[in-house]
Amino acid sequence: MKRALTVMAAGTTAALVLGVAPAHAEGVTFDDPQGDASGRGGDIVRTTVRNLDRAVVVKVQLAGAVRSDVIVSVDPRGASGVRLISDYRGDRPTRSFVLPGAFSDRRPGRSDADCGGLRVRWNDDRDTVVMRLPSRCLQGGDYGAIRLAVLTENGTGDADSAPAPERGDIGSSAWVSRG
Repeated sequence: MKRALTVMAAGTTAALVLGVAPAHAEGVTFDDPQGDASGRGGDIVRTTVRNLDRAVVVKVQLAGAVRSDVIVSVDPRGASGVRLISDYRGDRPTRSFVLPGAFSDRRPGRSDADCGGLRVRWNDDRDTVVMRLPSRCLQGGDYGAIRLAVLTENGTGDADSAPAPERGDIGSSAWVSRG
């Protein structure tokens, strides 16, 4: 009996200690083949997403920071998502904004697309764009895991998308837990 109580106490203590460990945001990175973009639009090479407690951060690396639109579809599990859009032209100010509805949404539902705070940084030296969406701008901050897809456009149509689709027109990443 004493042994059983000791084992139970040890198990309970371990569960409590592990249960209060700080959460770490999960992230996912996916690569896309270079040279697969159509036309002269942005060629996606690598995308990294981090689902932090206070923000969703997406870094898209392109094969050259060409004049392009980058659209990131953020899809929270079981809810309507948003699209982060950045229109980069190099010779004029970059326009960045949020629209309701992820690519996978059949009908955009409740959305905080009017939410200010989307930050976008293009880096021509590294051929990257980093988008940071405050968590309050996605389902009012009440969401868990997300998945995403990235699309580039060149003014006349789609240029590239990532990740590669298993079926359909545009693929989506694995689910990324919030941390």
